[in-house]
Amino acid sequence: MFSTSLESVHICFDDATITGDEITEILAFLQSDTSDNPSGSNELVAPVDERKRKRTISNRESAKRSRLRKKRRFEDLTEEVDQLKLKNQELVNQLADVLSCGNAISQENNRLKTESVCLEIRLLELYRFLVAMQSPISTRLNYIAKLLI
Repeated sequence: MFSTSLESVHICFDDATITGDEITEILAFLQSDTSDNPSGSNELVAPVDERKRKRTISNRESAKRSRLRKKRRFEDLTEEVDQLKLKNQELVNQLADVLSCGNAISQENNRLKTESVCLEIRLLELYRFLVAMQSPISTRLNYIAKLLI
């Protein structure tokens, strides 16, 4: 892969000199190391990446389950609200029926009280008439005269 024309090049680092052949050997070594192990120096990184990938997948699944639970809970609560609305409407209807019956009974009670008072007055009048009929004639005439006036 690399050309060998580097043989005439000399690189100096302080007192050390690296020839082109040495550079070629170093490059060949690095290439062989990379080709032998495709992940190269990523051997330590691979398990971390795998754990991170698994954790990410696990988090996504957990979030999905959480969203499904939340959706089910929302649907359950919506259904419960609908049932409670129906029950509330039934109770409102029952209350209206009870109030209507209560009003009818109250009106009937007032009518019966009025009728009772009228009957008591009529009974008292009949009692007075009976007493007047049993008394002497002058008392009867006075009673009848009072009724006519």
